[in-house]
Amino acid sequence: MSFKHILYHILFWVVIMLAFAVSEWGYRQSMQDAIIFELLFLPSRLVAVYVNWFVLIPRILYNNKILAYFGVLILVITILAIAHRYFVLYWGYPNYFPQWVDVSRDRVYDLPRLAQSALIIISPVAFTTGFKLFADWFKQRKETEMLREEKRDAELKFLKSQINPHFLFNTLNSIYGLALESSKKTPGLILKLSDILSYTLYESGMGKVPLDKEIQLIKDIISLEKERFGKRLDISFNVEGDTKNIQIPPLLLIPLVENAFKHGIQNEVKKGWINIKLFSHVDKLRFSISNSVPSGMEKKKNMDGLGLKNISRRLELLFENRHLLKIEENQDTFSVHMEINFNSKTDA
Repeated sequence: MSFKHILYHILFWVVIMLAFAVSEWGYRQSMQDAIIFELLFLPSRLVAVYVNWFVLIPRILYNNKILAYFGVLILVITILAIAHRYFVLYWGYPNYFPQWVDVSRDRVYDLPRLAQSALIIISPVAFTTGFKLFADWFKQRKETEMLREEKRDAELKFLKSQINPHFLFNTLNSIYGLALESSKKTPGLILKLSDILSYTLYESGMGKVPLDKEIQLIKDIISLEKERFGKRLDISFNVEGDTKNIQIPPLLLIPLVENAFKHGIQNEVKKGWINIKLFSHVDKLRFSISNSVPSGMEKKKNMDGLGLKNISRRLELLFENRHLLKIEENQDTFSVHMEINFNSKTDA
């Protein structure tokens, strides 16, 4: 026990003694007599409180042995009440209240007096029991919240680490082909790829990033994929609303973009298309993306991808009931609509 905790305990007993002394004052000749009377009860109260605090509550009550706890507590209080009667009748009263002296052994076991002593002893026990139960409950709740938060953070980090880097490898192949042809586009594409890697490695570790940075990342990915697919890809990206003052978790939108390229265009032998729309407001973000589905592609392949499961779980962890993720698929179109409400506690 630290020095600070010892001071807290001393302060507690000073307050308790003074409070009971003030209450007792009306029955005694002076405040001094009231304080002495309460101090005579202090040893019994100390033993009762600390036996209950350090032994009975943690070892019996917290093991769900409620009846055993009350049984032992009553036994402890009874023994202390009897010991207190011996203490005051043979030492306390003769030294401080000689007018009350009665050393008859029959008075030690006077039931009304024993009951009175037991009630006086148990009063701080009841108070400290309630305080300990609340303090331990609060501590356990805080620890549980910390563990839940640590688990949540670990899961979010894991989910971000699972973002599919397939476009990086494909883009490297495309850049390699252009380099062999000595294309003038190669330096610009390498710079864009460098920006994407920098964002993924460094800024993704932040809690939130400006929405404009996420938008720029999407634009860089689109530029790289356009170079890769060429005329096979028809893509549009429209942004509406105020994006300057919006902060979002990093890499929140990227999995949806990756999913559209991977499942909508990569396997397309003819011309494919992707439409992306983003609308932002001070307290709301809407992001919609739809892509063509190659003919003959297995049904639900888009919906079973790692990217969509990843984004769904991240939304649950980050926004709970303040988001909406709607997925639609038909014969030739796959669409995902996401809404996030930053302020309201209701569904987006």
